[in-house]
Amino acid sequence: MPKSYNINGYKALLIAGVAAAAMALLPISANAQVVKPADQAKAARQHPQIVAQFGGAIEGPLAEYVSRIGEKTAVAANLAGKCRFTVINSDVVNAFAVPGCYIYVTRGLLTIMNSEDELAAVLGHEIGHIEGKHAYRRQRASTLSTLGAIALGAATKSQDVMQQAGQLAQAYTLSYSRDQEHQSDDFGVRHLQANGYNMFAASDIMAALGAQEALDARVNNREARQIPNWARSHPVSAERVSRTTTAATRAGGTRSSPPEIVRPFFNAINGLRVGDDPEQGFVNGRVFAHPTIKITFEVPVGYALSNSPQAVQIQGPNSIRAQFTGGENLNGGLDTYANSALRAILGQTPAQVGTPQAANVNGVPAVSLLARAQTRSGQAMDVAIMAYNVNNKGYHFAIVGPAGQLNPTFPMTQSMRILSDQEIAQMRPRQLEIVTVRNGDTIASLSSRMAYPDFQADRFKMLNAIATDRALVPGEQLKIVTYGAPAR
Repeated sequence: MPKSYNINGYKALLIAGVAAAAMALLPISANAQVVKPADQAKAARQHPQIVAQFGGAIEGPLAEYVSRIGEKTAVAANLAGKCRFTVINSDVVNAFAVPGCYIYVTRGLLTIMNSEDELAAVLGHEIGHIEGKHAYRRQRASTLSTLGAIALGAATKSQDVMQQAGQLAQAYTLSYSRDQEHQSDDFGVRHLQANGYNMFAASDIMAALGAQEALDARVNNREARQIPNWARSHPVSAERVSRTTTAATRAGGTRSSPPEIVRPFFNAINGLRVGDDPEQGFVNGRVFAHPTIKITFEVPVGYALSNSPQAVQIQGPNSIRAQFTGGENLNGGLDTYANSALRAILGQTPAQVGTPQAANVNGVPAVSLLARAQTRSGQAMDVAIMAYNVNNKGYHFAIVGPAGQLNPTFPMTQSMRILSDQEIAQMRPRQLEIVTVRNGDTIASLSSRMAYPDFQADRFKMLNAIATDRALVPGEQLKIVTYGAPAR
């Protein structure tokens, strides 16, 4: 079906596709030398670490399908057999490329795509970054995601803290420049056109990204640009959306010809996990719950949660940042664990460290620990640790903020408790389901089947790139989100 988007003002997270004909392109004949054996060897060594940091790789038919479309795009770029494509088990909407032509795309990004053409646009754009050697030319300003690096490591240049920061994958998800994005757009349109895809797919996926970000902002009651820095691999603007649309038109493309390839793509993503993976726990508004560890906590109003394989990141007001993580065996006791967690944040930074204080939080043995350190600029910062013994494994909150504003007994640390079996039984992951429209189906009727308590119609329309209400056509395929089997 033809798609209609309101692209004005969209600020998407990543990618785009086609480009202005006037932009200079690297000759395709030179591409065979772009992927060097040394880069491939390094990428192969880093691959397991990158995959682990972003939640693991998705294998099976979906991975094979993405690799097949990726290789088709690589052939168009004269890079046959030189690239590797991986689907990452992360709900974060992103894609990125590593020198050596290792291309990564998240299941979160696949979820909002609506055709094979859009997948090809994303992969073509990423290959364009390889062709343009953009990773070598980026400013390598570190955008570290862990609490210690954000709060103290970057300020004190503590090497221990920086090593804790997980920079490997971060280094490949920093933002590209405007010119680099434009050049990758140029490469992208060449590859789409060479493989007979609809060139408007690039602007389609960009518009979908903007719609997803805008909806996410509404759902979480925040500004649309409040997104983790590492997720901004590909800064885009309304100008880039317009530019890609114009380029597709100038290249002779139309929205209806060639028709976008929908059914094979939908077959590939049918059943794909949506939202958090039960193995990483669930974030539902201000509540985090983990069915395997059997714990839950809630953050106060004004705080935001962001889940990842390594930790739950927490962003609060007044420059307060926190994370919840753990899982180590408590061989040395809870006091030792709390001190170790604190030292992991401070690194070699001098600090005034208090005495661990024993506590009991909702029946869970706990220890609180407070320290004060100074940043390189001279600002005093407090670091609070609240550690818990959960079945002889250590878990903890690490909280960082301006001096005098922290207390280990924050409400969120006191909300920590053990889940009941009944609560765990009610926790169900979400998944994509491809449905075929029947006579009488409407946006309202299909939206009512969405596995969410709020914004059902808005989520349905975003997921299916429906910008305005319209009559559904019997026989067309659409996506809904349903509940899967209960978490175990």
